[in-house]
Amino acid sequence: MHSSSGALTHVMLEMLAYAVAARVYWRGSAAAPGPTGPDRWLLFAATVFGAALGSKLLHVAEHLPILLERRELALWIGGKSVLGGFLGGTLAVELTKRAIDWRRSTGDAWVPALVVGLVIGRIGCQLSGTWDQTYGNATGAIWGWDYGDGIPRHPVAAYEIGLVLGLFAVVRRRWPETSGARFAAFMGGYSAVRFALEWFKPPFGPLADGTLPSALYAGLTAIQWAALVGVAWFALLFRDRRASSVHAIP
Repeated sequence: MHSSSGALTHVMLEMLAYAVAARVYWRGSAAAPGPTGPDRWLLFAATVFGAALGSKLLHVAEHLPILLERRELALWIGGKSVLGGFLGGTLAVELTKRAIDWRRSTGDAWVPALVVGLVIGRIGCQLSGTWDQTYGNATGAIWGWDYGDGIPRHPVAAYEIGLVLGLFAVVRRRWPETSGARFAAFMGGYSAVRFALEWFKPPFGPLADGTLPSALYAGLTAIQWAALVGVAWFALLFRDRRASSVHAIP
């Protein structure tokens, strides 16, 4: 796919993902336990701010050496990480809930919204070519996807869509109650998914021309390190959710 048309497709589907996910969350959160009035809007604002900041910080960490080398403002401003957004948004909500003294979980209402947003957004990634740097390593498998550079590659975004839908099905069936366990289980599972999928992407394979290489820190990418933090963090949250009916973190 041509880079300009791929970028347009990606941006359009990304905006659609935000809009649909927000709608799904707002409908689901209306029936879920949570603060009302200004506190509800404060939590939503904290989520958005934390997600935006975490998304940007993890993207910078992922490409820090090349960003420092090129010193181009556009490269610093552009790009974001979904996993960084999830971790940053969760942390921001945790801190805000402590500030307003709300002790019950508010995360379960986010799970369907996150799934919908991820699926729509990753469709955009799959159709965007090498432009957004989510392409996979070269592969000889019959399902190899040509992102526009003539090389069949692992369709990493398609892998993620399938794994996210499977994870959601398991989480929804095993923990249907609104207790925070569903959110913690989904986020821990998603962190594990992202850790695994990084092995199918550069720098563990050749780069496409014109894209930013990911840095390695002790043999792992920044996303993989963040994913390991997420797995451990949400495993602890899941344990707490299952053990108590009063929850202090989303």
